[in-house]
Amino acid sequence: MIKNRVIKIVFFIIVYLTLSAILSYYFYVDKNARIKLYLTQSIQKLSSEYKATKNAYEMLANFFHDELAKDQQFLQTLLKARSEQKALQKLFQLLQPKFAILQKYSINYLTINDPVGNPIITLQKKITTKTLIKSKKSIFTNKKESANELLIEFSKPLYYNHTLIGVYKSAISYNVLRQKLQELFKGYYAYIINEKFINNKVFGYGNYLFVQSDLHPQFYYEQNAQITTDPREKEIIHAINLRIEEQVAKALTQEPPQSFALSTKVDGTYYTITFLPIKTTKPIGYLISYKRDNNLALFSTTFWQNTILANLALLLILAFIYHILETKSRFENMAVTDKLTKLYNRHKFYLTVPPEINRAKRSGKPFSIILFDIDKFKQINDRYGHNTGDYILKTVAQLVRSNVRSYDSIFRWGGEEFLILAPETNAKQAMQLAEKIRKIIESHSFDILGQVTISVGVAEFNPQTDANIDRTIKRADNALYVAKKEGRNRVALAS
Repeated sequence: MIKNRVIKIVFFIIVYLTLSAILSYYFYVDKNARIKLYLTQSIQKLSSEYKATKNAYEMLANFFHDELAKDQQFLQTLLKARSEQKALQKLFQLLQPKFAILQKYSINYLTINDPVGNPIITLQKKITTKTLIKSKKSIFTNKKESANELLIEFSKPLYYNHTLIGVYKSAISYNVLRQKLQELFKGYYAYIINEKFINNKVFGYGNYLFVQSDLHPQFYYEQNAQITTDPREKEIIHAINLRIEEQVAKALTQEPPQSFALSTKVDGTYYTITFLPIKTTKPIGYLISYKRDNNLALFSTTFWQNTILANLALLLILAFIYHILETKSRFENMAVTDKLTKLYNRHKFYLTVPPEINRAKRSGKPFSIILFDIDKFKQINDRYGHNTGDYILKTVAQLVRSNVRSYDSIFRWGGEEFLILAPETNAKQAMQLAEKIRKIIESHSFDILGQVTISVGVAEFNPQTDANIDRTIKRADNALYVAKKEGRNRVALAS
């Protein structure tokens, strides 16, 4: 009984652990799928931010172009400036106040090229000297104090009387774009450049200063493009980069470059880091956004909440099923168990014996019935009362249970009568077992009474002569009657 319960408990524990692992894996996969979708959306978001900001500057640059394209004086001067020094000076005077307005909106670079692409005039930020350079290319340049920057160019043609006379080019630096993104959309933004493009000198605005990034040795920051001046924020971004550098190493060098995003946790705060390829004439690096993101904590919290709730629900369901099975088992056990002695009853015997009969008929292995009752039990009840009688019955049941073999079955047959079903036991072996039990009960000292004895009848099942088990029981009962008739406290074998 206890063994069966232990087996059942172990089974339910295994079922719980298995289902719990399956549920946890499901929620883990679901969490990762949600995070993956969320990171995909962060890529789309950064792409939209980049395009919206870039388009805003392009609209401004185009507006400036459209103003120039309608200015007849400017167009005529541009036409002459390709060959006349005086016209080149006048062109500068016309462009300078307009360019000053553009600079207020961070469009710090302006070039007018001739139709074949040679620069006619170039204006840049931080003008320190005005030097006219008349050469084969007819370039007018305003020198500046600092090194050049990586630029996003906007280009449109200029026509006079339906004839192409020049190409208008204006530009903003990636650093300006980064600062504007940071201002508009919060978070931190950076851009990194692949060293092979630096070495190949693909940039068209002079010399550039770069420092190696802490994300990958093949990528560099532009020196004047600081993400933040706050030391604490710099420390956080550096910590993020160190945390993710192994994860991004392969993605950064894939060809062609692809957008990607990932998340990490630094000092208890979650961050989403998104990478978007940037290009001039070809992809040269990545625009990166770093954003604090509480939604990532929500994914993790939701995962644990779902896992814990699912496990609690699973525990409750399995506990309920276990309770139902235990209740069913208890009722079934009550139906086949004697309440007083806790031995099986007669109903259980008739459920137990058919396999033994089949085995005896099929393989010839014998089994025996041992039937006994307590001598003079009615007198004990009458003299000492039913409580003492119950005590005797329970004690006899306990003594027999403790001294039979593990595969023997004991039944309370009725009143003071007991029956033992002894599998794979012939008459001689059954007689030995019966005698052992008789002596144990005889030698036991019972409270109040002292000595109690039993009379025993033994019968071996005979497939040839016993039509059914009741025939065998009848023979054992007859032997029991003989034992009583011969003086009680003895064992008799059925004929």
